[in-house]
Amino acid sequence: MRTHHPRHCASQRPDSGFVIAPVLLLLILLAALAGIVSSYLKISATAFASYDDRVRSTALVLAGVELTAYDLLSSPKTSRKPRGTVSFRLDRATIQVDYAMESARVDLNFAPREMLANLFRTLGAMPEESENYADRIIGWRTAPKVETLDSEATLYRISGAPYGPKGSRFASPEELWRVLGLPSALVERAMDFVTVYNGHREIDVFAAAPEVIASLPGVEPLQMASFVAQRETLPREPAAAVNLLGTAGGAIAVYSGDNVRLNCAVAFDRGWRKSVEIIIELEGGEEPYRVLSWRDLDEIAPRLEQE
Repeated sequence: MRTHHPRHCASQRPDSGFVIAPVLLLLILLAALAGIVSSYLKISATAFASYDDRVRSTALVLAGVELTAYDLLSSPKTSRKPRGTVSFRLDRATIQVDYAMESARVDLNFAPREMLANLFRTLGAMPEESENYADRIIGWRTAPKVETLDSEATLYRISGAPYGPKGSRFASPEELWRVLGLPSALVERAMDFVTVYNGHREIDVFAAAPEVIASLPGVEPLQMASFVAQRETLPREPAAAVNLLGTAGGAIAVYSGDNVRLNCAVAFDRGWRKSVEIIIELEGGEEPYRVLSWRDLDEIAPRLEQE
């Protein structure tokens, strides 16, 4: 007669818990590692998407510049619009380009003393202060005379400034910040109305801001207001401007010139935005246009969703 002995399964062994615990720990570590890898990939994807948006936005800005330049070049010089807007859709983004001729701004290198003083007075400076500010700008851009004592350099030296007047033309409007005695708040306001890309003392009054028209010699506030109210309906001719503004010391122009300021804004559907200010010269050499100045204004990335 056979005797049957009971068989014991491995699960019934008292040391089985020591096998399960390491397995659970390994699974927890793998899950944590998967989470870290997932987070890393998400961050990397976001970084590459941001880089891609920057590249695309720059390309779309250039597309806006091209389209605006060709739009202006399609008209004869004498009949080009002095200001306007070009907008279009491309690559899931809206691109808008607002343009205005640089001849609508006061040129820091060519504007006469009276025009500079009038501009500062229009922007809020007292009459006597305005005259002084205009003198300092003239002194900054004027080459010193070797045979005489340079009084402008003496003013800078007495003031304790670590530099003297440039003694040559403004290379950019930002040099206005370095001119002796000009208040920062006044310079900030003036930046919207001055340039170094007009190239003339004359102002295109059909494109200029009211503050610039008010700076023209001999133009009274009522004359300026009357002209601004009517200019959209006036023929774009010198006589039409002179009838309302007077001769303005010969500083009136109606030809817009070849230099154009573009404010380009790109807005992607997903939220990324970019703004750039560009100044171009039409027909500036062998190409239809050339870029004179490029300044990034702002760049706004979309707010990332928290997951």
